[in-house]
Amino acid sequence: MALAKKYRLSKKDIERVFKRGKTVQSSFFFIRFLKNEVNYLRVATIIPSKVLKKATARNRIKRIFTETIRSGQFLKKSFDVAVIATASIVEKQSKEINREIEQTLNKIFSQSR
Repeated sequence: MALAKKYRLSKKDIERVFKRGKTVQSSFFFIRFLKNEVNYLRVATIIPSKVLKKATARNRIKRIFTETIRSGQFLKKSFDVAVIATASIVEKQSKEINREIEQTLNKIFSQSR
């Protein structure tokens, strides 16, 4: 199930995050983030077709990302976040991806207080 529309970034906001945001590199993806004015998290998940050719595989990774974000206490944070997958995510299990996302987001939110 997709995130509610209010928790998704628009194209204009994604461009702003890429221009002004900071980057955190993980082993499977990198995250661009920027503090926002609203009191909730807004997310964009980007998986290039160069990383995964099949749309079903890209959508699987997007579902893992969104479920991890929705299940944690991340939606109450005041950030705009763009998650971009890298080629090393291809053969990873969902548990590994979940753990990596949670650790990386916790690191971002704890440093930015």
